[in-house]
Amino acid sequence: MRTHQPPHASKTAIGYVRVSTPEQATDGVSLDAQRDRLRAYCKLNVIRLIDIKADEGYSGSTLERPGLQAALQMLRRGRANTLVVKLNRLSRSLRDVCTLVEELFSDEQNHLLSLCSMVNTHPAAGRMVLMNLANYCQFEREMISERTRDALQHMKAQGIRLGPAHYGYTQGDQLDEHGRRVLVPIESEQAVIAKMVALRTEGLSFSQVTQRLNDEGVPARRGGPWRLNGVRNALMHNGKHTARPTKRPGPRLPLRYDPDAATERATELRAQGLSYHAIGVQLRKERLTPLRGGIWHPAQVSQLLQAATTSDREATTRRAAEHRAQGIQLREIGIRLATEGFRPPEGGLWHPSQVHALLASAQQEADV
Repeated sequence: MRTHQPPHASKTAIGYVRVSTPEQATDGVSLDAQRDRLRAYCKLNVIRLIDIKADEGYSGSTLERPGLQAALQMLRRGRANTLVVKLNRLSRSLRDVCTLVEELFSDEQNHLLSLCSMVNTHPAAGRMVLMNLANYCQFEREMISERTRDALQHMKAQGIRLGPAHYGYTQGDQLDEHGRRVLVPIESEQAVIAKMVALRTEGLSFSQVTQRLNDEGVPARRGGPWRLNGVRNALMHNGKHTARPTKRPGPRLPLRYDPDAATERATELRAQGLSYHAIGVQLRKERLTPLRGGIWHPAQVSQLLQAATTSDREATTRRAAEHRAQGIQLREIGIRLATEGFRPPEGGLWHPSQVHALLASAQQEADV
């Protein structure tokens, strides 16, 4: 029987730290500061800290981080029973925190401790506080995202260029009358653009221009090979190419199940010499589908044409008798009849009683 233990008794902890950008990992002191706080916290609370996992340059919006997954794996394998972390370094998503609590920290086997000493998943009250803080962390992340998005939209509306300068230019130190940095041409890249223009003038396609640049060892801006879109964008941004306007597709008609229309159209297409498969493809293009959706199989098209060449009652009765001869139950016969395009006179689906009446009439005709 498991007995209740003091909050920090016999705890073996794995620590976790994180920074969001590679610059913080290489030039900042945030990781070292977080590690020092972890060690001090564990020493003060007499917790055995066996390792500290770190993620450098990872966002807190997802749990798919190598350092975090390594720390969680140690908990699952029993090498540690406590995760010590600053809550906003763990996750800024309420859903992810709920997932972790449900999976690892909902009983007394594993515990989550926060450096702020406000979170301890050992008692139920601690888990409640954790959820409240996680909700606030997610709110904070969404507010930052909203402010950033609004600022970028405002800058874009003012005509301010976002992102790095396009190929052939770099941002200089001087500012224009609107306070924007002036673009300065790069001679080496301008020479490459002139070469692209000359090759296009000779009649080469964008693909051929790309191949020629790569064959001659002309590097792209970041030193890699040229791609077709990179060549096109370089010419377009320098006014040497105009993109064709894209045609917006018209509204698509909804798919519909209409056996009468499908039968009529299949008969017309068959008269033109099309195969069953080609008829099925054309019916699908015209947004006509079988009962359960999907594509038309040749057998279904055959049944459509068969129903069109004989009376509905006769064809339906004959088909139902064929299914019954195979030992198929009445309900399944009704489903197959509807799938093959045979409908009851009243419309809708076949009920077992209707199928039974069909088979009875067929038996009476056979006795006569």
